[in-house]
Amino acid sequence: MVFVKLHSLEANSYNHRNNLLFKAALIIMAILLHQSQVILGINISFSDIFCFVLFLLLLINKEARIPVAPTIFFLVVSITVLSSAVFFIPAIVMYNPSAMSLANDYMKLVAIFIYFIVGYNLTEKRYVLKTIKWYSRSGIMIGGLGTIFTLFHIHYLSSLLFFDNTRYRGLMIDPNYFSVLQISAFVYFSRVEMKMRYKLAAFFVLLFSVLISGSKTGIMTLIGYFTFRLCEYILLKRKGMLVIIGQLLVLGCLLILIPVVVASLDYIFQYLSNVVPSFSRIQLLFTDFSGAFSENGSGRTVTWEVALHLIQLSPLIGIGIGTYSSIANELFYENHISHNTFLQLSSEWGLPLAFLFFMYILIILWKATTARVNNSTNTILRDIIIILLLGSLAISLNNARILWLVLGALVSSLKQNDSVKNAGEKDVQEILPLYQKEKEYHA
Repeated sequence: MVFVKLHSLEANSYNHRNNLLFKAALIIMAILLHQSQVILGINISFSDIFCFVLFLLLLINKEARIPVAPTIFFLVVSITVLSSAVFFIPAIVMYNPSAMSLANDYMKLVAIFIYFIVGYNLTEKRYVLKTIKWYSRSGIMIGGLGTIFTLFHIHYLSSLLFFDNTRYRGLMIDPNYFSVLQISAFVYFSRVEMKMRYKLAAFFVLLFSVLISGSKTGIMTLIGYFTFRLCEYILLKRKGMLVIIGQLLVLGCLLILIPVVVASLDYIFQYLSNVVPSFSRIQLLFTDFSGAFSENGSGRTVTWEVALHLIQLSPLIGIGIGTYSSIANELFYENHISHNTFLQLSSEWGLPLAFLFFMYILIILWKATTARVNNSTNTILRDIIIILLLGSLAISLNNARILWLVLGALVSSLKQNDSVKNAGEKDVQEILPLYQKEKEYHA
């Protein structure tokens, strides 16, 4: 009897240590999702280390759940892109990708799949909201740091935190990527219950951090997301008559002020450019929209056109991995990636696999919107994916770690929703508390 009790105590102590280690690795990974830099020619985030630790802990503790359909899809993509790069592309363009470039890009593919698996398992362990909370708080803190550095003209670490010493990029390699992550970090503050002053503080930090990044992609993504939230509020949220009247009055006042704002645009733009020098790039969106995508270092129209040509080169099985920049440079003298996730995956994976993937994401987003169980965490995950898809129109986010982590979590959560939908009334009462329990991590 004594031996059994000691064994039980040792097992509990072991599980407690493992749980603490898992939580610590999870929090550090969530924070480091806002960090990325090129080391030895490879784009690396230190969050990868802790994501791998989480994956190992899940395997060691025999808690890892591997979804069948996504795993099969990953294997099909792996076989397709490797076969295309090794056998098909050398035959049609006389280019042989190096083993290093193939290994580098395939490791990226494996890494994002591990992020997906970790996210998928976070739902089961009810750590999703904790992850998003730390990801969001760290994002706003980094944005706040850039706000302070800009307003007070602090040049300390400017070579690390700023691109060309003018565009704030935080700990990311690219200011456009940084700005999209900032918007995704704001979702948590806008969706969870907290005091309004904290929401407003997070909003103004978000807005200023996007401005100091000088990212046209960030501004367009921000406008797109706020438009989505406005449509959601108008069409889906029930409102009383007094609220509707008040909103109509506010809308009337805004319509009256529009001519004043338009007349003052030159002064507003000049003032913002003086305070935030990088705003001069964003100004093009309001003064020369078409030029904003082709001038001042953007060159999106050129990279998109090259991507379309590469898709035509191999529409069914793609050009594979480790080949894009070299082939684009060899055929079209343009060595940049497509700056569009949809075009990037279509050119690398081929149209059939890319179409299946994006249709799958749209189905997941639709399920999250129309799910029977009212789960605020699913709404946050859905919004983050929407923001990343909006940003994907102007930058390549196919290797964005947060995208795959959140996608895995949402797929798992919706699977639980389906179990609630198919369960009897008694089972529903047993399953629903699993969703409610996660609210303890809001604080």
